[in-house]
Order: sequence, then structure tokens, then C-alpha cells
Amino acid sequence: MMVKPREEKEALLFFDIDGTLIDYRGVMPASVIPALTEAHENGHRLIINTGRTLCNMDRRLDSLPLDGWIMGCGTRVIYRGETLKSMEFDPDRTRRLRKLILDMGLPGVYECNTAIYFDPEGATHPGIQHFSRFAKEHGIYRDITEDDPEFRGVKFFVFSDSAERIRQFEARTAEIGIPFTGIERGNGGYEMVPVGYSKGTGIDFLRERLGFRLEDCYAFGDSRNDLPMLTHVGHGIAMGNAETEDVREACEYITDTPEADGIRKALIHYGLIEKKEADRT
Repeated sequence: MMVKPREEKEALLFFDIDGTLIDYRGVMPASVIPALTEAHENGHRLIINTGRTLCNMDRRLDSLPLDGWIMGCGTRVIYRGETLKSMEFDPDRTRRLRKLILDMGLPGVYECNTAIYFDPEGATHPGIQHFSRFAKEHGIYRDITEDDPEFRGVKFFVFSDSAERIRQFEARTAEIGIPFTGIERGNGGYEMVPVGYSKGTGIDFLRERLGFRLEDCYAFGDSRNDLPMLTHVGHGIAMGNAETEDVREACEYITDTPEADGIRKALIHYGLIEKKEADRT
């Protein structure tokens, strides 16, 4: 892929989705589109950096002037319509991970690029039911079958009331040669990501490809799975609704909540867009 040299004043801006560009009601605040459009017109490049896998691209963002996507916590990188990087496990290794999850009695959800897969085991767990409703609503639900060639895991969620069991599970994944690490997401849920991948590694892959320095990178997020990008770039920005204190403390700047125009206010704070008269009142 040929990429034009960047201009000196250009920046790379990385955005989480839920709790960042989308508010607690599931709505994109009216200020987001004009703010990001202005930033893009100023020459800055806009990248979504999300834990979502390819099957779960958020169509609510279609109206934004996006340059690219980092998906599945760094496992897939797309820039201006071209996939630059993609990682997924083959069905055999995915089934081995499933067996380990079942052996340990951990209710699990498998996020693949073609669908979100569900196991009859653990189907009554409230966390699983939440995922199931979401997947059915968006047409990306699929039951696991032994011979499905598209059952190719990227990342997954498991649920446990014990952090020690998650540490044991991490150790077991390393023993079978498919190491994963867990990110606590609250309510007993753990986002399991392949070792060596994160929102931060996705940033490094893309910025090096495009010729940006870390000090020219800005990341906007609200949750613990955003920490690898918020702490990695030159400028980490926590939304006012950041879910835990460690997320807020890790950032250089704390802006307002999404519904209170937090994205626009942060872009103005850093001089990435201009302050309008309406912003002065």
C-alpha cells in the first residue's frame, strides 16, 4: 500500500466507540459529527480503535469521516478500505480453546470475524444472555457446531466470580500454546485477548506504517480495555464517564462526558479544531 508522506501538523486520533463516541443511551451526540469532520478537514486522520471484531462493525459510525479501523484489540488493522493486518485462530485451535473453557466451567462467548458464537454450556448466565440479545438484534448470532469452518476465534469473553480462576485460565492457555490475557470488565466479565495484541500494538503498527510519532497520537476512551492505548500515545484523553479511577489517572486530560460534548471539548483543548463563539458561552 502506498501512503503519502504526512504533513508536519497532522495527528493520528484514535477513538473508542461505546462510552466515547456513543453515549450511555446508545446515541451519538450531535456535536460529534461536526467536530470530527472539522478535525479531518484540518488534516488529522481519524481511526476507530475498538475491541469489536469484523462482524460487529458499528454502522452508527458510517457518517463519520474515518480513515481506518483497529479492531479486535489490535488483531485487525484497516486503513482507507485496505486490510493491512489480520489475525484469527484456525478452527482446530479455536476448538481447543473452547474445550479448555468448558473444562474449567467458565461461561464463554467467542468473538469471531464472521459472527459471535455461543455455546449451549453456560447459556443461562446473565452475561451470556446480554451478549446473545445483542448478537441476535444485530444479526451476528451463531450457535457453535463442531464442523463449522468459520469458527475461527479472535478474542472472547468469559465470566467468573474469581479473579484467581482467570489467572489459572491464562496459565492453561499458555500451556496449550495459545496464550491469552484477561481484562476485567466488571460484573464478573473478562475480555480475553491474545497475548501480544492490544489496542496499543494496533496503534504502533499503523502509526509506524504512516510515519507518525507517538507524540503526534491522541487516544480517547473510557474503559479498562482502552488503557493500552490511553497509556501508550503521547496524549491520552479519558471521557468524563470513565468507568474506573485507574482509567482517569492514566490519562493526561479528562474531558466531559459524550453527551456533554466531551469529544468536541477535548479537540478544542488540544487545538485540533477551533473554538467557536458558541463554545465561549
